[in-house]
Amino acid sequence: MWVIAGVGALAVAGVVPLQGVGQATGTITGIVTMDNPPAPTTIEVNADQAVCGDTLANQEIIADSAGHVANAVVTIAGVAWPTSVTPPRIDNAGCQFVPHVQIAPTRSPLEITSGDDTLHSTHAYDDRNRTDFNIAIPFAGMTVTRPLRRPGVVRVECDSHAWMRGWIVVSGDLGAVTGLDGRFAIEGIPAGTHELSIWHERLGGSPQTVTVTAGATVEVQFTLQGS
Repeated sequence: MWVIAGVGALAVAGVVPLQGVGQATGTITGIVTMDNPPAPTTIEVNADQAVCGDTLANQEIIADSAGHVANAVVTIAGVAWPTSVTPPRIDNAGCQFVPHVQIAPTRSPLEITSGDDTLHSTHAYDDRNRTDFNIAIPFAGMTVTRPLRRPGVVRVECDSHAWMRGWIVVSGDLGAVTGLDGRFAIEGIPAGTHELSIWHERLGGSPQTVTVTAGATVEVQFTLQGS
């Protein structure tokens, strides 16, 4: 089976059918770290405090005291997504976008919803800073679907709440998002040599080349630096 492990509220682990049953495959696991992780910080809320509260956690860099980094996106060049994948979803919840970071196949239908009893907008910008779509959600429970047509990093903002920001990495290459422990795991990778790339909203890291052996697990480590 394909297993794409990540973080959900940060990301959600998914299990999807393997393509090409009988193909020689292996597993890639890994951990993403940084040196000198920053202490957690908060954002001051300046609107809709009755719904949003007075402060919210700053999610730009989420790392534990050992430097394990959440919300890093690892992709495997040239490895396609399986034919059946749970469509991506983003929620306006607690005046933040949930999940904060996710990865989705190109041309996925994105489900947009809200659990907050206040007006939110889900304003998506592509990596050229052009608007992909801008959806107003005036009440809780409303759901709208929009396609993610173009590969690239999509930035999501709320026009009503300036601190709200989320990210969707849209890619034809299979990938995963690291969890709170900085780890990811992807099963069902064709045997052979593959290039792995990594993306983070504030940190940078270098690609790595790994060789996958049928029936075996190869582990990689990325160390990210401030950009």
